Amino acid sequence: MQKLINRILTIAICSSVGFIGAPAIAQESYPSKPVRVIVPFSAGGTTDILARVFARKMGEAWRQPVIVENRTGAGGNIGATDVARSKPDGYTLLLTGPNHSINPSLYRNLSYDPEKDFSPITLLAVLPNILAVNPNVPAKNLKELIAYAKSNPGKLSYASAGVGTASHIAGEYFKSVAGVDVLHVPYKGSSPALSDLVAGQVSYTFDYLPSALPFVRSGQLRALAVTGTKRSPSASELPTAIEAGLPNFSVMTWFGVYAPANTPKEVVNSIHDTIATAAKDPEVIKTMDGRGAELIASTPDELGKFLHEEIGRWSKLIKEANITTQ
Repeated sequence: MQKLINRILTIAICSSVGFIGAPAIAQESYPSKPVRVIVPFSAGGTTDILARVFARKMGEAWRQPVIVENRTGAGGNIGATDVARSKPDGYTLLLTGPNHSINPSLYRNLSYDPEKDFSPITLLAVLPNILAVNPNVPAKNLKELIAYAKSNPGKLSYASAGVGTASHIAGEYFKSVAGVDVLHVPYKGSSPALSDLVAGQVSYTFDYLPSALPFVRSGQLRALAVTGTKRSPSASELPTAIEAGLPNFSVMTWFGVYAPANTPKEVVNSIHDTIATAAKDPEVIKTMDGRGAELIASTPDELGKFLHEEIGRWSKLIKEANITTQ
């Protein structure tokens, strides 16, 4: 995954220049009316904030309203289905995350194909998770946590934002790589999971860095590592899981922008060009840096390849861990 991200970062600027050369008629005619950006999660979360920051900049560039709509439910499937069934004209977009690569293996009767039913536009940003434990857990670092879990099988528990969410998949991936027996406790969202973790009802969690970091700073939780392949500028004192002794463990939360399948290439390129320009805006960079997110703005092809690899990666884990939504 990191190799792909590094490749994306290397070519992003060059590809943006290439897109400027898209047919002039597409640039002049699109958009001629308001654009909807569907976020398949509730307002106030990182995905929603990212969408609203970019929607404002896109609207300024296009001189057209860019409206963010929260279409929640079914692990992101309701919002994704809405976009998949929309007219492929560039006026309905999807800004989503890891669920887009997880859900194909999690739901038996998915109403859309995440690859065939969408035109990828850009891998917009990536965000590391943080592994945080309740202070009562007798582990000061990742190696100690793994050793304690192995010595006490079934005693520890981890909280997730719900079955099939990114935090659940990260937790199961940790169990698989570390070889530990830990109980999964699903919640209806990140906030109640963190609340119970602070209260000591569960042992640890993998959560968005911006969500969990305030509890770490206040001493209510103890952070052991971040899950990216490099340290986060928002918490540079924290080692990566790889540095902390768990080779090859990397789980990044990512955010991608899609249009319905068969959206004209010149429209896709025009949208990408506008997003790539916004990603270089100092105000946007400052806002997302504050949330620990690394802006990328990849090419459409790079996002397509990235999604394909992520689907394969999580399909294997979901099958081995027997994760279901039932």
